[in-house]
Amino acid sequence: ETDLAKGTPNYEELAKQAEEQLRSASELKPYAAKVLMKILYAARYARFDLLRAVCFLAQFITKWDATCDKRLYRLVCYIHSTLHYRMTGWVGDGANDVSPHLFADADLAGDGNNSRSTSGIHLCLLGPNTLFPLAGQCKKQGCVSHSTPEAEVVAADLAMRAHGLPALDVWDLLLNRRAGLDLHEDNETAIIVMRNGYSPALRHVSRTHGID
Repeated sequence: ETDLAKGTPNYEELAKQAEEQLRSASELKPYAAKVLMKILYAARYARFDLLRAVCFLAQFITKWDATCDKRLYRLVCYIHSTLHYRMTGWVGDGANDVSPHLFADADLAGDGNNSRSTSGIHLCLLGPNTLFPLAGQCKKQGCVSHSTPEAEVVAADLAMRAHGLPALDVWDLLLNRRAGLDLHEDNETAIIVMRNGYSPALRHVSRTHGID
């Protein structure tokens, strides 16, 4: 294809066509959903380190391309090279010495396509001689956060709503007492915001995120 005005090849158009052909040349598209769901099943049980990669690839199921093939191949290679990884837990205390602990974290603008952050959640049972994992979740946030504390607040909200509060009902019954819940947060600014219940820098959050 040539530019009629100059009589030279239209390299920009050729590059676009080549890119479209490359994207459409996916070999794993018919099997992507099946492979990802099998990995997700195992990841939710015993490999929380795989959740981030699986959830990221799952959003491309309806628009799978050759780049996704490479990402899936890299994920499977990582799994193959880390088959010796094991998630373990141990319990060495009585019911009076253990309680559920909830960890929440977030990356800022981890998705390069739309600048959205990702929430990470880990629920476990802790005691002086006890550490037993109970649940883990990785979920892309539905809003765009403009700072790390803002993303951390959104992650903490999801952690409490989806895991923390429901767990209280279960563990109050299992431990036959008021179990309580400890929320762990590693961002100092986010901790101050949660303790005070307000931040002038985040006064827009109630409108843009739909959370208190």
